[in-house]
Amino acid sequence: LGRNEEEIQHEVTLTQDYYIGVFECTQKQWELVMGGYNPLVSVRGNCCPVESVSYNKIRGTRAQAGAGWPAYGHSVDSTSFIGKLQAKTGLTFDLPTEAQWEYACRAGMTTALNWGKNLTSTSSDTAMAASGRYYFNRMDGKGGYTSSYTKVGNYFSNAWGLYDMHGNVSEWCLDWYGSYGKSAVEDPNGALAGSYRVVRGGHWISYAYSCRSAHRDNADPSDSYSNCVGFRVVCLP
Repeated sequence: LGRNEEEIQHEVTLTQDYYIGVFECTQKQWELVMGGYNPLVSVRGNCCPVESVSYNKIRGTRAQAGAGWPAYGHSVDSTSFIGKLQAKTGLTFDLPTEAQWEYACRAGMTTALNWGKNLTSTSSDTAMAASGRYYFNRMDGKGGYTSSYTKVGNYFSNAWGLYDMHGNVSEWCLDWYGSYGKSAVEDPNGALAGSYRVVRGGHWISYAYSCRSAHRDNADPSDSYSNCVGFRVVCLP
């Protein structure tokens, strides 16, 4: 229920291990990496997800670095969030690919939601209400916030202990937005070029169908999209 025509089932093999953030990047984490700078978020809270951050702010704008995925791999601008995080840690941090994001979200589940539940409604759905902050539970007060996103980690985690992969804020992925193929693919990196980058997971003003594990969305990488889009990081060993 809620599937659209661009969600094409196909076999995907991921050959490289990766770590992924348990939570969406928080405002406090952003401040610690960026030297105290916090974007003009709509709901201020150290443990709330950072938003109003574009893909370009996260990775950079140089064509042969932060804006150059997939041609330039994990190269990013030194002044970007990922660039500063890599410099501070000496580790290869980045955004997840779309395939890495969905694999982590599902945690082995084939259902619409990552704790074994399918939707019974595309709009207001009780299983989605337990999964994360979305349009029809934004007044429930979990985490102390209403009418918007809330603190990370207030709803069910998946089997791998990851929170808020359904709702709260949508999450940037590395890939250019493009059509899925129908054949098997190994370690997909998305389209070679495009106008929009992939965002996944739905957000606090999404209906239930937009928060499903399989739902695909896209956004202009230069746009901060106000209070709807954030991100989580991966670390490659």
